[in-house]
Amino acid sequence: MSKTITFGALANVTLAVTPFSITATASSGLAVTFVSTTPSVCTVSGNIVSDIAAGTCSITATQAGNGTYAPAQPVMQSFTVIGPAITPGGIVPIDSTVTTIQPGEWASIYGTNLASSTALYSGSLPYPTSLGGTTVMIDGKPAFLYYVSPTLIDLITPADTATGSVPVAVITSAGTASASVTLSQFGPSFFLLDSKHVAGIILRTNGSGTQGGGTYDFLGPTGNSLGYTTVAAKAGDIVELFANGLGPTNPAVPAGQGSSGAAPATDPVTLLINNVSVTPSYAGASSEAGIYQINVTIPAGLGTGDVSLVAIVGGAQSPSTVVISLQ
Repeated sequence: MSKTITFGALANVTLAVTPFSITATASSGLAVTFVSTTPSVCTVSGNIVSDIAAGTCSITATQAGNGTYAPAQPVMQSFTVIGPAITPGGIVPIDSTVTTIQPGEWASIYGTNLASSTALYSGSLPYPTSLGGTTVMIDGKPAFLYYVSPTLIDLITPADTATGSVPVAVITSAGTASASVTLSQFGPSFFLLDSKHVAGIILRTNGSGTQGGGTYDFLGPTGNSLGYTTVAAKAGDIVELFANGLGPTNPAVPAGQGSSGAAPATDPVTLLINNVSVTPSYAGASSEAGIYQINVTIPAGLGTGDVSLVAIVGGAQSPSTVVISLQ
């Protein structure tokens, strides 16, 4: 007499989760046994499933016969073991969408299962090369990690002399995600307060600023539209803008470290503010690791409100979607 097996669907799992149990029953009441038909992806011991690698795991439930019952028809269930993955085009300078990065700059990696949990580094420099069980290799060199989460990693790229397409690997306990990114000597972009406003400050030599004991104001639309007080710059104001990817400096600053003094970019940096060319008084490394600083006095005649802001260096141009607030 033949009988049937009831073996329900299995949910997808993330690679390296704790082994889990499965159940199935035979209408005969006899014992059901399980076997993995994809042992390179998953294994079964008794009714405990362990994942080995990302891919499709298929498990077959069987019930052997006895003197009363014939063997039951086997039932197979499959599910996906999900490993870490990098979003296509998801390796970019921080706060940017361009897919070219520069050695020693801040960058972000977007994806899924990039870390088992969220971790933020709050210690002293240098930043670690492993954080929350995640390591990132860019062109075979470890990156300096500041923040990791399942969907986002913020880091400083390692020093490198290579240009062009280079491999990127995010290595976790759940496996390795691989991709490639274009590495260039220049990759200008700006740090942002939101999706478009440049991050910067207005220096206040008269002590009238709202920040730093009166020494500066946050640059932005005048008011509290960003959730805190910002002030639009006016003609004659000296502003410091915070940027990425301005290229080599002299003296050179090691990747992952800040500058202890002036270290200007070796190639001239030009700003286009509302399509008007403006030459900064300083463009180079700042005291903060991986961050470039651009000092400029706002000239008259650039307009008011949110106007376009572009940086040009080494023949490369920053994204055209950034604005600076003027009054």
